[in-house]
Amino acid sequence: MIETKDKILLGMLDLIAETGLEKASIGRLCKKIKVSPGNVYFYFASKVELLNTLYHYCIADLMESLNLETYINISKEAEYSEYTTLMEKLVKNIIIFYRANPNMLNFVITSKSSCYLSDEIKKGRFKGTVTLNSFWEKSIDRGIIKDVSTEFILAFMLGVVYEFMKEDIIFQNISLDDNKIDMLNDLIWSGLLVENRVIS
Repeated sequence: MIETKDKILLGMLDLIAETGLEKASIGRLCKKIKVSPGNVYFYFASKVELLNTLYHYCIADLMESLNLETYINISKEAEYSEYTTLMEKLVKNIIIFYRANPNMLNFVITSKSSCYLSDEIKKGRFKGTVTLNSFWEKSIDRGIIKDVSTEFILAFMLGVVYEFMKEDIIFQNISLDDNKIDMLNDLIWSGLLVENRVIS
């Protein structure tokens, strides 16, 4: 059986998808998931705290789905193609995750400019992805990726992926089939790879 705290978080995700972030009130949430306000306030002091926890929950769920040990454990001496294959898989796996969790995608995108998220989250949005830093640093040391900050790499990659996923899942203006995902990978990594080498 689902824990009450998780029930509240997942219920809020569904409610935001239905009503939008502004109209997703604690009162509406309680009616939707059939819990008392006291249950919600036992875990979260306010809507702000609930949404900040929900943001961390979504990022943690994404990171758990990405099999990060492969990225952490790659050898500095690994072949160029091993690095670029992992980069390509990363984009594909993020897309697979958000296809399976469209409400998380909707929340992460709509909350980015929200007044509800704390400055700590807005300024350190990629702290949840710190596990990938060693992979990016090895890629830079090997001369595979341009010498830019890990925050820049993540902001660029996730920004592009989120925009395309928004058009695909939320607005349904495009359909990211395998060919388009390959093209998206080429677009992302050709901007970051040294000498604009495209993933083949």
